[in-house]
Amino acid sequence: MKPEDDPWLKNAHKNAEHLAGEIKKLSSLTGPIRSNLPIITKYQDFWNKAKQVTGLFKELKPLAHDDRELLWEQFNNLCREVKEKQKSEYGTLESVSRGHFEEIMKQVELAQIPAASPSRDIYGLVERGQALKTAGELLGKYKHEMLAKHKKTCFDRIQKIRTIHAALWDTLNAEKPHPKAENVSRVQKNLELNSERYRKAAVALENFQLSAAHIRRFLATSDNPEKIARATAQLAETERRINDIKEGIQNFEKWIEEDERTLKGE
Repeated sequence: MKPEDDPWLKNAHKNAEHLAGEIKKLSSLTGPIRSNLPIITKYQDFWNKAKQVTGLFKELKPLAHDDRELLWEQFNNLCREVKEKQKSEYGTLESVSRGHFEEIMKQVELAQIPAASPSRDIYGLVERGQALKTAGELLGKYKHEMLAKHKKTCFDRIQKIRTIHAALWDTLNAEKPHPKAENVSRVQKNLELNSERYRKAAVALENFQLSAAHIRRFLATSDNPEKIARATAQLAETERRINDIKEGIQNFEKWIEEDERTLKGE
């Protein structure tokens, strides 16, 4: 039997090519790491993929010994490089994350209700609600550049203050309002609703943009025509969704601005 007709060799060669392709995809994830982009999830993306590749080394059989040794060396070299880079860059990541943390917490402090605050201080509550909205937007904007410990602290504080604000609005709304207070309450509800929609849209936009980036990285490394066609169609749909969300965000921004002007009496 000719070597090229040996079923074992054929399967081993096919497995080696598949594994080499996955390592190539893993290598593409080192781009943001090597260019020092302040995206903390770049390491998570890399190690998640590395875990998949490790599983392939165990699952793909048969695999020629020489191919396994060569591919394992390539894989280990990539992991070693990223591990050293991550270790040396942690101080920078900590600094970047802490800077965002402090910026968000400033808004969180502004959103807190003082103990001596009047029970019907509607305009004060509106102003603090705006600071809380800003804190939430900043967390959504910077979450991929923040360490988990900083993100969790910000998220927990924002949620706690949001609950307090909601309870105060419920108390005010339960009282018999005069026409002006009733209008303020209605506008405030619209403002809160649109602010929450804006926050969710901003998060969705970021997620779709990340998905688009992942698809583009895949297209840059894949050589499978069928997979490329599917990925291209998926990218087109993702970009369509991105444009729709951006249009929605513009509307939310306009409505929020109108409600804020109304509450200020402009």
